[in-house]
Amino acid sequence: MQITASRGQHILAARGFSRTLREGQTVSIPAFASIDLHLAGSLFSASACDLLLDDAAVDLRTVMKVGATAPKVEYLRELISGTVFHHPHQEWNARVMASALQTTPDRIRTALFRQGAAFTQICRTQRLMRALFESIQSNLSVADLKARIGWADSRDLEASFYDWFGVTLQTVSRLREDSL
Repeated sequence: MQITASRGQHILAARGFSRTLREGQTVSIPAFASIDLHLAGSLFSASACDLLLDDAAVDLRTVMKVGATAPKVEYLRELISGTVFHHPHQEWNARVMASALQTTPDRIRTALFRQGAAFTQICRTQRLMRALFESIQSNLSVADLKARIGWADSRDLEASFYDWFGVTLQTVSRLREDSL
């Protein structure tokens, strides 16, 4: 992903470090990296930034099989994240992913545990991320959005979205409409 400050200045925080992103500057963020982006505008001096996303789908057939050695499972979390993000409507669980990678669900869970991750949380996070991108790109009802991202959680999507991003789906919709 690339972030370009198109108006005003912003604060970008990643891995405990912060940097100022001034108007016209661009920064590249690796896939699935966790960042905080603070828009430093005000009511009379709005700030804006452009996000450029690389939407290349992950192909499970080209990935090395999950084995017992560290190099082979090093990117398992990223692989699962990308797969769920690009195909959120599908039913994902450790058994389905293990079948696609020609391994066992226990090996998937163990490898993720070593990386400090959990399969269910990865799926939930990627579906929420997809909900954000879908709601930015198109005007969908919450029911349509839930179907599109495969949201089967018993919790309300709107509440989970707000808990994760700190903004409502309605706010994202207004931002999209304002930018058109």
